Formats: sequence, structure tokens, C-alpha cells
Amino acid sequence: MHRAQDFRKEKVGIKIMTIREFAKLCDVSPATASRFFSGRGSISEPVRLRIEQMAKKTGYAPPDSFRGRRKTSALIVVIIPNFRQCFFNDMIEQLRTYAERMGKRLLIMPIDQSNPQNTLALISACEPMGVILLHESVDFPLADALSRRNLPVVVCGALAAGRRFSAVHIDDMMAAYDGTNYLIGLGHSKIGFLTDASRAISSGFQRLTGCRKAMEDEHLTFDDSYTQPGGMTYEDGYEGVAALIERHPDLTAIFAFSDDLAAGAIARLREMGRRVPEDVSVLGFDDNSMARRFSPALTTVHQPMEQIAQKTLERLANMQGAHDVSSLTMACEIVERASCRALDPSEM
Repeated sequence: MHRAQDFRKEKVGIKIMTIREFAKLCDVSPATASRFFSGRGSISEPVRLRIEQMAKKTGYAPPDSFRGRRKTSALIVVIIPNFRQCFFNDMIEQLRTYAERMGKRLLIMPIDQSNPQNTLALISACEPMGVILLHESVDFPLADALSRRNLPVVVCGALAAGRRFSAVHIDDMMAAYDGTNYLIGLGHSKIGFLTDASRAISSGFQRLTGCRKAMEDEHLTFDDSYTQPGGMTYEDGYEGVAALIERHPDLTAIFAFSDDLAAGAIARLREMGRRVPEDVSVLGFDDNSMARRFSPALTTVHQPMEQIAQKTLERLANMQGAHDVSSLTMACEIVERASCRALDPSEM
């Protein structure tokens, strides 16, 4: 009976050895090899790659006690940048809905940028099946630390900077291109852009690149003075639109890179005596739960949050290891409501 089991294992390429023997092949300690397979503790990038390559080469798999930990865990850690943006709160609700259907529980953790080791310690103590990041930027120290762990991670609603993790997201560049084209199609050429502090390959950078490309394709000048970088909250939109209008009082449209920004901009425009959309059209981004309730209801770039949440959880559950960094891109569309209007030929 044992010989038959051994034969089946050899037939699928699994070499039978102890973790001590495997660790010796990798030139690491058994404890380091154990940390790699269990996802507990930090491992340097060169060592992680060496162990990963040797596992692939030999076909070594740890005992069922290692493999079973993630499968039997019902806990998923969700790292959130802040609770001030409606997009993040809406996404957590969607994730919670689908997690319940899968028999999983969510543990929401805010980012502690100053001390990522504290967050890592909490994650290790929880022994989750994986981690969902609701944001990942190039200067995110917790993401750097997570990438050194053999723990499945999926970035939800954004492209993973440096392609370090799996991701489920929209094509931010194309979405912004379509949004800018929508405003141009309404006759607007003097468009202001409320953005985040975009850098590297962040979603903000991708969106700004799409806006620039759309303007250039229509032979319109894209001037950086028409952009107002900052945060993505209501308050940022409230302050940012005033700075844009001060520089360019003849703006006829604003493209805000979040619905929170758009709502803040509309509130400030009203205080400045400018009507939306009669005087200034405002296009949002996300189609969050506030977009349809705001007055005027926001015309916005719709992100399919329900599908993004579902695919994120499915991907996390089906990942075979932390080395899976594949991405899934979801489609988006523009939802027309009441905050944008077409210009008359005399206004162009």
C-alpha cells in the first residue's frame, strides 16, 4: 500500500524528502524553509527566490499540515488606506458580501505606514488565507514587507506597482481616455483635471496619461496648469477646484478622478456662484454609492465594484502560492446622469 502511494507521488513529479533535506538543497535552515511554506516570518528576496526555484525544480511540496493551513483558514485580511473615501467603504461592503457567500470572514486593517512591522505581526498572528490590498503604491513599506512573505496577496481595484502581486482592476488609462473624450464630445476643450499625487505607474498616473492622450488625439493642447494634484477626498475637491478656477476662470468642464473629488468640487463651485452643469460640467470617477444620491446626480466613469470584489476573492481563494502575480482587467463605462451638459456652438 505504501509502495503504491509512493509510486503515485513519483508519477506526478513529487520528490519525497524531509524539509531538512529540502532546506539543505536550498542552502538555508529548516526554519527558513518552514517560514517560506507557512507564510510566517520575513525572508529576504534572494532567499525567497532560491527556495521557490528549488521547489519548482525538485517538485518538493511540504507536508499536508503546511498546505492545509491556508485552505482551512476562514479569515482574509483587508488592508485599507483610509476610511474617508467612499470608494474604499463601498468596496469593503462588496467584499464582505461575497466573503460571506464563500464562508469567509474579513478583518479590516488600516495602513500603519510608520510601523509596517506591527501590521505584519498582526497578520502573522491571524494566520489568514491571504491578504487583500485596497491600494498599493511604490512607496508603501507594508507592500514591500508583504512581498517578502510567502503569503497570497491580491490588489483590489488597482494595478500592483512593480507587478509584485496579483491584481483585479480596470484599465485606468483607457477609462480616463474615454472620460476625457466624453467631455470633448460634448464640446468642451477647456477642461480642468482634479487628480491625486500621481507617480510611477499608479492609477492616478495612468489616468492622467489617458487624459493627455485623448486631448492630443483631438489636437487639443494639454497644459499641466489645468491639472490640480492632491488627495482624492471631498475636501481635496473642495480646495482643488478653487485653485483651478483661479488659474483658469474660463473652464467649462472638470474631470475629477474620484466621485468624492467631484462632490467637493461641485459644493465649492456653488459657493463661487457657478452652476453645475449650466456653467461648469463635472465628471466623476468610480460611480460610488454617493454618485446617484448627490445633487446634481453625478455623471461618472463606472467601476464594476461588485465584479471586482467577486473576482478578487475568487483569485485569492484559487491562488496556489505567493508567486502568482497575474492580473485581471475589468471593463468600465460612463454612466450619464445630470452633472454634465453639451455646449452650444456659440459657447465653444
